[in-house]
Amino acid sequence: MPIRKMTEADLPQVLAIQQKLSFQDWSEKVFVSEINASYALCVVYEREGAPEILGYAVFHLMGPDSELLSIATDASVQRQGIGAELLQAGLGKIDLSPGDKMFLEVREGNEKARRFYERHGFEAYGKRESYYDDGETAILYRKGQYV
Repeated sequence: MPIRKMTEADLPQVLAIQQKLSFQDWSEKVFVSEINASYALCVVYEREGAPEILGYAVFHLMGPDSELLSIATDASVQRQGIGAELLQAGLGKIDLSPGDKMFLEVREGNEKARRFYERHGFEAYGKRESYYDDGETAILYRKGQYV
């Protein structure tokens, strides 16, 4: 499988994907911090046979309350299942037994991402008004068992 743990050497390509998509502004320092955090799972999807990063994901695996912090695929390979594989890389690390959940937030206007999460079993459960720097609202999603 072309998914592996992210390393600092991957960051130029990861940052380039992020910059092209213009949805987030994590710095290299933030990614380095995540790579080194014991509770974080940072993965990349690498083109088979070539050192080209096509997508990445960052999760916080915190026992019963895990979180997807960031997931992205290069625009040239979107809708090819790479995002689903990256999402599964994190979901596969938690058991979603009763009481376990994975959370995320997404821009209210990002219909494409919202449909992606809903197709993968996430449900919207709330909002954070003016959450993003530009004033856009975040929609809160969760997946898991509820007791």
